[in-house]
Amino acid sequence: MFKCEGFRRRRKAERPGEILDAAFEAFAQGGYAATRLEDVAARAGVTKGTIYVYFPTKEKLFEDMVRSHSAGLLADADSFVAGIKGETDEKLRALLHFLYGRCVEDKRGREMLRFMIAEGKHFPQLVAEHYRDFVVPLLGLVSTMLDEGMATGKFRADLSLETVRIVVAPTLFLGVVRLIFGDAPPVDEEAYVAAHIDLTLKGLMADPPQASLCAATPVRGKRHS
Repeated sequence: MFKCEGFRRRRKAERPGEILDAAFEAFAQGGYAATRLEDVAARAGVTKGTIYVYFPTKEKLFEDMVRSHSAGLLADADSFVAGIKGETDEKLRALLHFLYGRCVEDKRGREMLRFMIAEGKHFPQLVAEHYRDFVVPLLGLVSTMLDEGMATGKFRADLSLETVRIVVAPTLFLGVVRLIFGDAPPVDEEAYVAAHIDLTLKGLMADPPQASLCAATPVRGKRHS
């Protein structure tokens, strides 16, 4: 009896996440307009009425799905950065490889980009939240690495706030190219990533090392907004 009650409570607690996962797959396959709540319910193995218990409208379901998956991507990035070892340039190289993996190869990251582009005009508040809660913190991770490199004299001391966006931008560009054109035209992704990281690090590196400029103004400033 008690085991059955515990199982029911656990299943009820898990159900919203299962519905959000099903919604992601449904919206990714059919787009927002063409996806019906019946489609999501079928994927989740629940009734349409069950979805309404947790998400009163299709709009609310879509918004919560985007928020949930964006938060998951940022948590993964935070965890990855926390585990990176080595010199600042090695850390930045690893982070950029991670971002390429998530923006181009990983379905969750790739579809988040698609949702923002395809559905953004219908959900302006959601786009604003995504920028505030995902893009800004992500830029902040890169910004922190640039600050570290400047403080140690590894990177040039004249880096500006816009440098952070320029460092990240090519990862988004390749993601957009894949979304729009698929495999046409063909892109040697390995060579693309290698070229981006090589040019970025060469542009950032102080030559010769400028340890005397450690007190330079941090890249972060007021953070991105």
